[in-house]
Amino acid sequence: MKRSFLWIFLFVCVTSSPLLAQDRAAINGTVTDASGGVVLGANVVLESPVTGLHRAVVTDGKGLYEITPLPVGTYTLTISKESFKPTTITGVDLEYGETRTVDAKLELGTVSEGIQVVAEAETLDRTNAEVGGVIESPQINEIPVSGRNWASLMMLAPGAINYGDGAQRAIRFSGHSLDDSNFTYDGVDASGVQEQTQKADARLNIALDSIAQFRVSTTDYTAESGDAGGAQINVVSKGGTNDFHGSLFYALRNDALDSRSPFDGATLPPFSLHQFGASTGGPIRKDKAFFFANYEGLRQSLGVTFQNAVPDAAFRSQVLATSPVLKPILDAYPVGQTPIDSISDQVSVVATNTVREDAGMARFDYRFDDKNSVYVRYNVDNAYIDNPTDALGSHNAIPLIATNVVMQYQRTFSSSLVNEVKFGLNRANYHNFSYGTSPVAVSVPGFDGVSDTSLDTEVGTTFSYIDNLTKILGRHTLKFGVDVRRIRLDNSGNTLTTSSVTYASNSDFINNKADSATYLQGEGVVGNRRTFAAGFAQDEIRVTPDVTLNLGLRYEYYSVAHEIFDRSAVVDITACGGFCPKGTPYYDPNTKDFAPRLGLAWAPAALHGQTVIRTGYGMYYGGNQNDDFSDPAESAVPRYSLSSSDFPALAFPLVAFLNPANQLFSPKAIDRHRKDLYYENWDFMIQQRLPQDWLIQVGYTGGEGHHLFDRYTVNLINPLTGQRPLAGFGSFGLKANDGNNEFNALQVGINHRFTKGLLFQTNYMWSHGIADASIGSGESLSIENMACRACDRSSTSVDVRHNMTTNFVYDLPFGRGKQFLTSGTASRVFGGWEFSGIVTARSGLPVNITMSRKSGDLLDGNTSSQRPNLVPGVSIYAANQSITNWFNPAAFALPAKGTWGNAGRFIAYGPSAYEFDNSLQKRFPLTERLALNFRASAYNLFNNPIFSSPSGSIGSLTGSPASVNGSFGRINSIINTGAVGSGAPRRFEFMFRAEF
Repeated sequence: MKRSFLWIFLFVCVTSSPLLAQDRAAINGTVTDASGGVVLGANVVLESPVTGLHRAVVTDGKGLYEITPLPVGTYTLTISKESFKPTTITGVDLEYGETRTVDAKLELGTVSEGIQVVAEAETLDRTNAEVGGVIESPQINEIPVSGRNWASLMMLAPGAINYGDGAQRAIRFSGHSLDDSNFTYDGVDASGVQEQTQKADARLNIALDSIAQFRVSTTDYTAESGDAGGAQINVVSKGGTNDFHGSLFYALRNDALDSRSPFDGATLPPFSLHQFGASTGGPIRKDKAFFFANYEGLRQSLGVTFQNAVPDAAFRSQVLATSPVLKPILDAYPVGQTPIDSISDQVSVVATNTVREDAGMARFDYRFDDKNSVYVRYNVDNAYIDNPTDALGSHNAIPLIATNVVMQYQRTFSSSLVNEVKFGLNRANYHNFSYGTSPVAVSVPGFDGVSDTSLDTEVGTTFSYIDNLTKILGRHTLKFGVDVRRIRLDNSGNTLTTSSVTYASNSDFINNKADSATYLQGEGVVGNRRTFAAGFAQDEIRVTPDVTLNLGLRYEYYSVAHEIFDRSAVVDITACGGFCPKGTPYYDPNTKDFAPRLGLAWAPAALHGQTVIRTGYGMYYGGNQNDDFSDPAESAVPRYSLSSSDFPALAFPLVAFLNPANQLFSPKAIDRHRKDLYYENWDFMIQQRLPQDWLIQVGYTGGEGHHLFDRYTVNLINPLTGQRPLAGFGSFGLKANDGNNEFNALQVGINHRFTKGLLFQTNYMWSHGIADASIGSGESLSIENMACRACDRSSTSVDVRHNMTTNFVYDLPFGRGKQFLTSGTASRVFGGWEFSGIVTARSGLPVNITMSRKSGDLLDGNTSSQRPNLVPGVSIYAANQSITNWFNPAAFALPAKGTWGNAGRFIAYGPSAYEFDNSLQKRFPLTERLALNFRASAYNLFNNPIFSSPSGSIGSLTGSPASVNGSFGRINSIINTGAVGSGAPRRFEFMFRAEF
């Protein structure tokens, strides 16, 4: 019955030609006469000067008009009516996902007495309750971005916080996990497929010069958007116009002017980064056919200093004399250079990180007539990263090819009925070859661990079908839509067989007495499949010219994941007593994901349309990270967890201990009765237009998450029986969806769109996130006592209380057409200069204070994520706080045997951070259509160290005095040790650009 209902729902949606036009904009308004009376039957004509697009409507009986959907861009709006002077409004900018309200007042007169005005730059949102922002063309083109990673500009949106290097995997929104975000490119999926973000450190999966603008919607968006419970990031590609335009650029960085961090040596390792690209676009046939193409590449070579501890010659000799079988492991360690202590030497190596990346985009648009148009866009990024990981010789080789294609056809049946259909393909071909130096991964106290060779394979492909319909019916703008996404994920986190051995002490290593070991048989590559199907209905009602009500309902269905050849092993302790029969579904389907959305916008007439009050509520579902459902396939091959308590003679090599008949299986399980995660969000926002094109917004946003992704360790020892519930199995992981969280924030924003030579934007957020076990899709929080999830309710791992981001672009007021020095030599020297930048500041990141405990000291034997007791009345922070002494060890104590620590989770915070990136650019016009630009950029101009969080691992706290890890409370690095991005020491970049 449930399946029949689903197919009926999808059939209705498809046959009604629905809408999901997130890469589109709209315009509406009210036409009145000089006395304020509405003008019905007025002709409203919208035209694009650069593409020839032409749309015409007539105002209804209440003087209302609306034109939707429209491509983003700049338009001219002409309103006319017999016996009135025609009014032409130029420079009407329509942004991504925006419904712009442009009212007009007609004066009595003749056609020859036309009135022409320029549209106001900063507009109020008078149609919905969404909190978000558009990153527009001047910000994309002029604001300095280290590494030219488009995703870094996401931090400019309200609710965004940068937790690291400013790349796609470092920016979160309103307390959500990374995988709660939904990325689209021209309306189709642009995720990394296995995870929402791209897995590798590729920067050009969407090149900056190929982007027209993009929108980040952080909360309370309408029913048009979904497929994830958090932010919606929607990128729009550039297209050609009636004029030929293009550019050519080259950017250079090296170590000559770079600054050192507090942890660097006297000499910086060698570094060079070359970035280059070109783009061009124009008409193939005026007002009919257009093209745009872009290429961008980079070549990077970065020296990275690694220091590791290795066995010294005497210790090696002792090991070989006692346990010669360990020679392959000892050979995996290079010879040391500098003595550290009686058994170890330090080895220091400058290894080279190399990156090669080439990206291209091509788009073709064709307008058959004013009623029919089509475009095709192809985007590809080919990257290769060779990344050293230590001084022992290990390194990662990562080839990545990301591809994205979209085809769209739009049909305008009438001025009030428009249909749009899209097909999309998104592919992320990622492989991570981790080359180790040892036959097995080995951990020995006092030395850095050596690793074996492994391969992480992730080849994900999504196919999207989106069908769109918009119907304007009087005061109602009706939208219906369907979005079907087929997911093919051929992956394996354990493509090759891997194993590890852990020794508890140096003495045990000498005598080859292992404490624990793992054996994971290579599974090859498996094929997981899922389908997302969503549909919605929405009614935007202009109740009065001052009040707009937005009502919507969205339905989402995430099919049960499965492996195409049934190469999987489902585990259920209760129903199956371990492994379930072949063909058992991974989990139960969820068919009741209905998500209502409500938004209200009111522009009180008494405040003359200068103020808008907005409020809304919505439910938002998500399908979890796709990789969360790979566990049954990974459990289809042997996975063993060996312990010296089970195998007293455990030693290297492991061959003698791998008899399946004697093993305790350690599979990976999924809660078979899981529910899809969802959020309930609400907001109350006030926007106020200020003089001189300024706009301020103040408001409150809040939300709760339920059925969120979390993890448990199960089949633990029963304290009453001393046995594990499931014989033949060791402890193993279980993924569930029963976590909860909440987030509340005060948000303040000040904006000035790019007019009169100035763009300025500031967003501030004061927030607090609380959770018991999860912050959303793909990211759980550790639990101390597996039997009491609620006991760990605390601030979240991403709880940043204060965050501010400011960005600006300022054309200096000198030169021709400006305020000062308008002619002569002074104009040529001082004219054409532009100053731009980003300023970010935030409070510290949360730190979890943890300790190591013996399994025998805990009732269930689970030693992971354990915390100490707090000593009453003693501050957890050091009196003379510094980067080597952040916490006070005397504030923590060892819990009694058989009890858990009473210190809360994430009770500590690391250092705050601020950074100022800026650029100074000079434009040299050569002809009327050709100009050269020279730009010098400084990232982290004041070289303020942005430290990583201090270590929260306090040690065992045993003995007298209590044993404390030497690294506890120490900060050992800055937050970004890479070549590009935020959080690094001061870096300079020089760029030359030609534009026509």
